[in-house]
Amino acid sequence: MKIRTAQCNGTMKKRRTLWQLLTIFSVTFFGLIFFYFTTGPLPPTGPTGLPPYVTQSASANFSYPMNLLMANDYNLLLNYTFNFSLLNLGCDNDTFLLVLVHSALSNYKKRAAIRKTWGNYTGNIKVYFLMGLSEKSGEVQQDLYEEYLKYQDIIQGTFLDTYRNLTLKHIMTLKYAIYHCPRAKYILKTDDDVFVNMPLMLNFLYNLSPLEVGGLLFCNVKKDVEAIRSYRSKWRVSFNEYPFRNYPNYCPGWVILYSPDVAFKLYKSAQIDPGSFFWIDDVYVTGILAERNNITHTDNGNSILSRELINNVSSTKNDFLFGPPNMDPEEIEHLWLKVVHNVPNRMMD
Repeated sequence: MKIRTAQCNGTMKKRRTLWQLLTIFSVTFFGLIFFYFTTGPLPPTGPTGLPPYVTQSASANFSYPMNLLMANDYNLLLNYTFNFSLLNLGCDNDTFLLVLVHSALSNYKKRAAIRKTWGNYTGNIKVYFLMGLSEKSGEVQQDLYEEYLKYQDIIQGTFLDTYRNLTLKHIMTLKYAIYHCPRAKYILKTDDDVFVNMPLMLNFLYNLSPLEVGGLLFCNVKKDVEAIRSYRSKWRVSFNEYPFRNYPNYCPGWVILYSPDVAFKLYKSAQIDPGSFFWIDDVYVTGILAERNNITHTDNGNSILSRELINNVSSTKNDFLFGPPNMDPEEIEHLWLKVVHNVPNRMMD
C-alpha cells in the first residue's frame, strides 16, 4: 500500500507540473497574439519616402569612456602638439544635435549663408564652424577673431588649414564633440557649401530615437573606389602612402552623421595609433579606421536632393535631408526659402 500511495503521489505531482507548464505556455502565447493585433507592427523610422534605418542600440545615458584615452590626449592631435586657438563652449546637457561645419578662413560668405538659413533654425541644435590657421597671418586672423567675437560659433585649431591637413581637422572635429559637447545625441559633420534640411533632419532624428542610437555612421557610402595615382590630380596618393588598389568603403566628407559611440571609437583609434595616418580624411577616418573597428556604414543616398531638383522642391517633394555638395551661398539661401515655405507649420515650431 505504501509503495502504491507513493507512486500515485508521484504521478499527481508530474501531472500538476505538466498542467502548470501548459498554463504558462498558453498565457504567454495568447498574450503575444493579443499584443501583436492590438499594437500592430512598428512603423518605419525614416521620413516618408526615406528607408528606415536600423541601429544597434539606444541609450539615454551614453558617456564617453575617457579612461581609454591617454592622459595627455587633449593636447595631442595624432602625434602633433595641439590646442584650440579659438574655442566656444556653448553646448549644454540639452544639446540634441551638434553640427560641426568644416570651413576655410576666407569663406565668410558661405558661413554667413548658413547662419541666415538652416544654421539659424531653432531647437536644441549647436552649429559651429571649424578651421585651422591661415598660412597668411595678420589681417586674415584678425578678421576671423572679430567674426568669432560677433557670432560665437568659430572653432580653430593650431595647425595650418591645408588639404594635406584635412585629417587633422576631422580628428579635431571629433575631439571637440567628445570633450566639449559630450551630451549631444547626434553629431553631424559637414562642409560650408552644404544645405541641411534642418526641419526634416530633426524630425528624422527624433523618429530614429529621441534618446540617441548606437553604431550609426550615416553617409553617402562610396564603394570600390580606386586610389588616384595620376600626377594631374590634387588627390593623388603614392604607393608609399597607400599601397592598395582600392579604398575600403568610406563616407565622402561633405556630410556624415555619427552616433557618439562611433565618433569615440574612430577618434580613439586615430589617437592611439597615429602612425597609421593617411591625409585624405574621409578615406582614413570613415574607411580605414571604420574597417579596423568593424563599424558598418548606413547609406543615405535616398536622402540627398539631386541638383536637377533644386528648383522643383514642393510640398510633395520635400523628403530630403541634404542638398547636393558644392552649393554656392545664393543656392543655399534660395533652397532654404523653398523649404521654409513648403514645410508644415508643425515642423517649424
